[in-house]
Amino acid sequence: MAIKISVRADTLNLTDEIKPAAEAVRRGDLVIFPTETVYGIAARADIPAAVQKIYIAKDRSIDKPFAYHIGSWEMMFRVTGEIPKEISELLRRHLPGAYTFLMNINGVKTGIRFPKCPVAQAFLNECDCPVMATSANISDEPSPTNIDMTADIQKFAAYIIDFGPTPEKGESTVVDLTTHPPTVIRHGSGKWENP
Repeated sequence: MAIKISVRADTLNLTDEIKPAAEAVRRGDLVIFPTETVYGIAARADIPAAVQKIYIAKDRSIDKPFAYHIGSWEMMFRVTGEIPKEISELLRRHLPGAYTFLMNINGVKTGIRFPKCPVAQAFLNECDCPVMATSANISDEPSPTNIDMTADIQKFAAYIIDFGPTPEKGESTVVDLTTHPPTVIRHGSGKWENP
């Protein structure tokens, strides 16, 4: 049974409240957490068995990868390594925000998501390890914009961080930065215009 942590925007000791959830991710458990768009389910990216748990929870095909979720620029560069100047400038104009950017990382097209939700940032920073995440729903079901919509997969999570309804109530905009110009793969909450 998942342990529920309810937080508010004015919580003074947010890091203390979410610390147990971050510790759960570090040891390989799943955690449901809020972003500004939808609720996500997170796993430690460098523990393959932990990432596999998300596929099982979502009943998702193994050929559909997840995106790295980060809470700081420092973690961004830990995940991506050096980024070309033009890509770095583009990222800084749009992030943190409601975007998932597809980038070439070590020869593999990989998603990067840097939410602007303060709870997401605090949680991801407290994890202090690479985190993979995706929407906290069964595959092909509506993406959850409140904690009740995650009910079908809560049994797979160690913790649930409840921050109320997500403010943007829609998925992130997915932009492929491996093409020139960048290609919008999915239109979502982030408003995109090619630079």
